[in-house]
Amino acid sequence: MYDKFNVISSAIKGNPIKFVLIKQDKIDTIDNNTETSERMFGYITINKRELKFKEYYSYKGYYCGLCKCLKTKYGSLSRLTLNYDMTFLILLLSSLYEPDNKIYNERCIVHPKEKQLIIENDVTEYAASLNVVLSYYNLLDNWEDERDFKSLAAAKALESKFKKSSSALTDITKIIQERLESISKLEKEDIEDIDAVSNEFGHLMEEMFLFKKDHWEQNLRRIGFYLGKYIYFIDAYHDMKKDEENCSYNPFNKLNVEKKEEYAKNIIVLNLSLLSNEIEKLPLIQDKGIIDNIIYSGMLKKLDKKEKADERPI
Repeated sequence: MYDKFNVISSAIKGNPIKFVLIKQDKIDTIDNNTETSERMFGYITINKRELKFKEYYSYKGYYCGLCKCLKTKYGSLSRLTLNYDMTFLILLLSSLYEPDNKIYNERCIVHPKEKQLIIENDVTEYAASLNVVLSYYNLLDNWEDERDFKSLAAAKALESKFKKSSSALTDITKIIQERLESISKLEKEDIEDIDAVSNEFGHLMEEMFLFKKDHWEQNLRRIGFYLGKYIYFIDAYHDMKKDEENCSYNPFNKLNVEKKEEYAKNIIVLNLSLLSNEIEKLPLIQDKGIIDNIIYSGMLKKLDKKEKADERPI
């Protein structure tokens, strides 16, 4: 199909990063904000206005650290998979385990004028590998469900990076594949049970939080589970109108209630409450203010349908 793959990223702050796919004399682009990463990414974000100045720069440091780690381990192309959801994973696990951080300042293509704070640790490397695996399968899922050729081309471009990252995470890669296949199967069956399908994404996410097998395992599993359900729910919530118009599967549209949108909101708030209860059981001190901002403000703001999934550079 596509003979060559090339990549550029915008050096203008605030512009979406794009894949550039070259097919002989034809050039096509894929925004990193489009459906190629629609289901999974962009919902676990901060509310910048309510963060302290130093907290924002710490958060930004972890985000830039993930970007830098992706480039170092998997090349520049892998940075197109960068997302805020994985930054939350790094924040929470780093707060719990407090690994040694590598902290430095560096310029990049998005910020060429001023050096940016970069924070990296062992969790960052783990998250970078997960990032590539999830993005690859998400692109393939878009191809299988919608026959989206841009997603297929992007997946082909990431294939070598996926092979490298999946070899480092053999067990979890298999689980991710199985859970995504199960979600696709349930959606094609037009299942009405909203928990059956959202639980699958919850079980997928719970595996990702097991950075270590220790006495925190059950707590982290529950956090990952409720976070995964939130991601599935909030994505379905934002797509209710579009999916109804397109006759696409959406579990909230299949609810046998009068005020479906209000009912969906209540389910999401309940799920957020369960998530926050599990997080409060952990002895988190480092960056706890940022984590609270994400859970109690950033994620809650996504109930406003004007607040869409956001993957712009910060």
